[in-house]
Amino acid sequence: MSSQAKVDGSTAQLDMEDPPPSLPTPPKRQKASSFSNVSRTAVVLFLSLGIVIGGGIVGIAGHISSRDIQQQNAVAIIREGPDNQGKAGKTPPPVCGSTVQCGQTFTGEVKLTEDLFCTDTEPPPIGGDICDICAITLDGEDAELDCNEFMVHNSGAMVIGICLLNGARAKNCYVQKFLVGIYVQNGGEVNECEVMFNDVFGIQVQNEASSTTKMKISNTYIHDNAGGSGIFFLGSGESPESSETSIEVNNVKSNHNVIGMSFAGVNVKLEVQVKDSETSNNSGSGIQIDSISAAVDVELDGIISRYNGRDGLYVSPLIVGGEVKVKGDVNLYKNGLSGFFV
Repeated sequence: MSSQAKVDGSTAQLDMEDPPPSLPTPPKRQKASSFSNVSRTAVVLFLSLGIVIGGGIVGIAGHISSRDIQQQNAVAIIREGPDNQGKAGKTPPPVCGSTVQCGQTFTGEVKLTEDLFCTDTEPPPIGGDICDICAITLDGEDAELDCNEFMVHNSGAMVIGICLLNGARAKNCYVQKFLVGIYVQNGGEVNECEVMFNDVFGIQVQNEASSTTKMKISNTYIHDNAGGSGIFFLGSGESPESSETSIEVNNVKSNHNVIGMSFAGVNVKLEVQVKDSETSNNSGSGIQIDSISAAVDVELDGIISRYNGRDGLYVSPLIVGGEVKVKGDVNLYKNGLSGFFV
């Protein structure tokens, strides 16, 4: 069965039952590492999904886990940025061809040549800098991490796998076993990555108050992040529409999470474009849009959102202003509650 819906004045085809056309699949890469006979016990001492917007710290007091592997730093090719001296109180980054250690910050280009394992069981400081809880941090528009199809892996107390700050980029990465796989603050790009088996979010995106930011996620597979969303954005502004955030999602699969993609904000003018992507087999909704005291513009083109526990697409009634544009083939069928709830 199919139905038609007019959203923004144009007619879009919404297929609720008929099998959808297949979407492009993010390129498959050879897995960098495999583990056998490995046990993992994780204890989350405190977890709050509320975020301290100003400080950019996820509300997590500790994340302790054990695994039968040893710390392994990664050898990398490093090209220093214009101010690649690390954060205050941090060890300056190593010279080209040296070892990347968990917890370092870079403002230039980094290319891994080995897997990076984080096994430190000492919990990070509470209320500290965002970099204190990241396995590796890239800061600034000149900063780029190329994992070169190697893995960033946690078996210790590190909270976040990769932190991208202020327009930094990451590509060709496998990221797993953190609380948050990839954290992006104030814009950035994620491309050609697989983010999996993290305890809360696959990719978390955040803006600062009174800022204008752009975020792009493309050609990426996000799956089996058990406690939250595959992609999660939460922004905040000081007053209605005092902040603006643009998020572009292209050729992304976000499956087997609680929510496939979740975009929410308070006083944030939010523009979301999702194209040629799939959010299926999530226990909650495939795509969820929430906002308070600000307009939200959503454009969907070529979406598959099926077999989710709740809605294929959910748009909150709390949104003030904005519009939802649906064009191309949007397949929302066999979801637990509804295909399209607005």
